[in-house]
Amino acid sequence: MICGGSEAASSFPGQPAMQPVGRKRSRMAAKDQLEAQVTVAQEMELAGKAPVSYEHEERKPVTETKKGDVTDEHQEREPFAETDEHVGVDTKELEDIAADIKEDLAAKRKRSEKIAKACSEIKNRVKNVLRTMQLKRQKRDYRISLKLPNVLEEFTTDEQKDEEGEGEKEEQIKIFQEQQKRWQQDKKGTERD
Repeated sequence: MICGGSEAASSFPGQPAMQPVGRKRSRMAAKDQLEAQVTVAQEMELAGKAPVSYEHEERKPVTETKKGDVTDEHQEREPFAETDEHVGVDTKELEDIAADIKEDLAAKRKRSEKIAKACSEIKNRVKNVLRTMQLKRQKRDYRISLKLPNVLEEFTTDEQKDEEGEGEKEEQIKIFQEQQKRWQQDKKGTERD
């Protein structure tokens, strides 16, 4: 099938060409909104309440002649600034929603900034504590390193004294044993007499 001019080609023979998606969606949205309004009005009537009417839905009553009414009906238009005709959503509501979103984002941004600030403060505190602990360790190690040679000297002198003391003890033990032998000999000698 050959396409000519501005006509869109159909993918199926004998079928009309598809309309652009944007128009179809806006029509579907308008249709969905209209159906929703009708169902709400029916539910209100069943509940015994008067249906809610909006300013842009109010129309002039139809008279029996209809000559003036037809022209009035076609000339009556809603202002574009108040509602979006394609979607059927009140733009003021959208602006309010956008303002709420901006406020929420600003609050979240402030919260995240506070959290980041608190984290950096905690990080700095931890660094300071670690630095002070490291300085204390270094001072303690330095003091110990100064005392270590003195302690080693004292230990070696004590060891030498102990060795000398053991030598003296051995001499005292030998002297004691010799005295014991003499005493026993003297005792034996006195017994013989």
